[in-house]
Amino acid sequence: MSQRTALRGGSVAALLLALALALAACAGAPPVAPSGTPAVTVQLAADDLEFDRDRLSVPAGVPFAIAFENRESPPHNVTIRGEQPLFVGETFSGPDQRTYLVPSLPAGEYVFLCDVHPEMRGTVVSQ
Repeated sequence: MSQRTALRGGSVAALLLALALALAACAGAPPVAPSGTPAVTVQLAADDLEFDRDRLSVPAGVPFAIAFENRESPPHNVTIRGEQPLFVGETFSGPDQRTYLVPSLPAGEYVFLCDVHPEMRGTVVSQ
């Protein structure tokens, strides 16, 4: 066998090893919810120009839902931001509610806020 063939065989073996390691790492990852099906639903409400909580915990890497209740007549929504908007929910007046289906977020901390009243804000922790 020539040196070139031996090197090519070694490269293929290294590639197969890397692929096997990547697949093994993915096996321990949380299951991804089917499209449109949230892994969890978190509750959030707006009342008196405030959210009823300032922290939401969601699983990383899977879609989730926010059951959002606007308990007052001024319009509100929920936007999740990193350096830029990652999710923007429909703005609506209350009393009414919406369930927002949010795409998966990588692990980390994000800001959630009302676009109409940006002083209404909190933190989404994705882990």
